[in-house]
Amino acid sequence: MVLDFTAALQDQLVPAAELGAWNDPDMLVIGNFGLSWDQEVTRMALWSIMAAPLLMSNDLRDINPRSTALLQNQEVIAINQDPLDAQGYRVFKGDNFDLWEKPLTGGSLAVSVTNRQEIGGARQFLLSRGILWEGLACKNKCYITQLLPRRYEYGYFNETFSLLLPVNPSGTVLLRVD
Repeated sequence: MVLDFTAALQDQLVPAAELGAWNDPDMLVIGNFGLSWDQEVTRMALWSIMAAPLLMSNDLRDINPRSTALLQNQEVIAINQDPLDAQGYRVFKGDNFDLWEKPLTGGSLAVSVTNRQEIGGARQFLLSRGILWEGLACKNKCYITQLLPRRYEYGYFNETFSLLLPVNPSGTVLLRVD
């Protein structure tokens, strides 16, 4: 899988990404390739975390409205194209979950949680301050917004926060921490 390859080589790949130089995991296969909604969300979220080129491999005449809205999500594109030009990296892999984070301009952080299981129901992931930015996120307080799979404002949290996130099989939750 492209994500495993990227994570395995992130010590070499992440420093190579900078203004005008991006790592390219592949084209986005959204809206034309028989992926489930959760798989489409996962691709869009992780391509944005990796600051990868958002190259599509679909026929725009045949794409469904839901996939079009995903590809045009301005908040997700803003993470991908953040002026800091930092590529995100995997910080946790365990119990069939991956946690990726990407530093953003102004001290913000993009966070994605992916459920690597392909069957079953949604699984709960406990997100806490201690695993974000090596425990340095949300020193006083922060505002957490879920961008994918649907937008939801969790609101303000202090340095002792924890958040239980339901994540569908093959799905991803994308958050912005400000």
